[in-house]
Amino acid sequence: MYLKAFPLRCQGASGATRACPELHLSDMQGTPDEVGSLNQSRERVRIVLLVSGAWVLPPLAVAIWLLPASGIARSAAVVLSLILAPLPALIYQQRQRVRLLASAVNAEELTAQLRLQLETVRYRTARLREELQAADRQARLSHQLTLLGQFTAGFMHEFNNPLAIVSGRLEVLLDERKEDGALCADLTQMLKEARYMSSIASTLLQALRRERGSEAFEASVPQKPLEDALTAFRPEAKFLGVEFVEQFADAPRVEVPEHVVGEVVRGLMSNALHALKGRDGATVWVRLDPYRTAGAKVVARIEDNGPGVPESIREHLFEPFVTQSNGRERLGLGLFLAASLLDMYDGRIRYETRDGGGASFVIELPPARFTRGHPYHWFAGASE
Repeated sequence: MYLKAFPLRCQGASGATRACPELHLSDMQGTPDEVGSLNQSRERVRIVLLVSGAWVLPPLAVAIWLLPASGIARSAAVVLSLILAPLPALIYQQRQRVRLLASAVNAEELTAQLRLQLETVRYRTARLREELQAADRQARLSHQLTLLGQFTAGFMHEFNNPLAIVSGRLEVLLDERKEDGALCADLTQMLKEARYMSSIASTLLQALRRERGSEAFEASVPQKPLEDALTAFRPEAKFLGVEFVEQFADAPRVEVPEHVVGEVVRGLMSNALHALKGRDGATVWVRLDPYRTAGAKVVARIEDNGPGVPESIREHLFEPFVTQSNGRERLGLGLFLAASLLDMYDGRIRYETRDGGGASFVIELPPARFTRGHPYHWFAGASE
């Protein structure tokens, strides 16, 4: 069983590169036979070191034979022999010390390489775990969206039938009660909302599939869906004590159906009202930025002075089933559908933190191409 997972190269103290040895479990703990052999080797070394001191005996015998028969000379020879006797053992110990130091340096290098190798294995394991978790989440999300698309297809079919009946009855009532101006105004607004619901129903399934339909549509005026959304939400805003602030600048038509722009804006305004519920000084700003550069996106902004979006979900804000609301009435599909609808028509939506606190959602819409009915100055960049 080996510890290494990836081939590495080790570098020695001299700078030479060599292959890293494999770390085997048997290197970490010897067998009984190996331990016994090591003990015998140490015993032999000890005996050799003890015997090595006998090398001075022949020279000492020669010196005693040659020196005069005086006690001082012979004593000096004996003392010198005793001093020189351990010299081979000292030389051997010094060589062993150098060898052990080199082995220690190599062991430290090998330890560092193995530690780096282990960190690499841990890092790649963590990455693989994250990728597997992401793939699992994506698979679950795809399954949920498939089920949602199937449900929506059936629901839209059942939804459009009574909606068509309601729209037809409203048209008949408008023709029958055309003398009553107040009633006709209410009926006209109801018919407008019913047609809006029908248009949204026809594009909702396409948004879930992220596929653009082949329908033909007129380039829309961006101010109109903004004004319609304000009209639709004013009663609710008044009930909640929320103030609407309108700031509309001149902008060209956009290459996005009016009901799509309206659906995105209404979803954002509904979220803003929900976030501002029960807050003092609650305000929603509905802005249409001035258009100054030909070919640039037309930019609309929906801002509020509420709590904003937590940092923990900002990166996944436009993914399905992501919401900061704990209520069952919100499934986390509103921003996902808004982004999907705009993406079908080359539009974009993004989140920004608002100066002074709150949330700011920026809607970017592609300007309509030049046609006979569109003023040329929007495309040339000139002013009227």
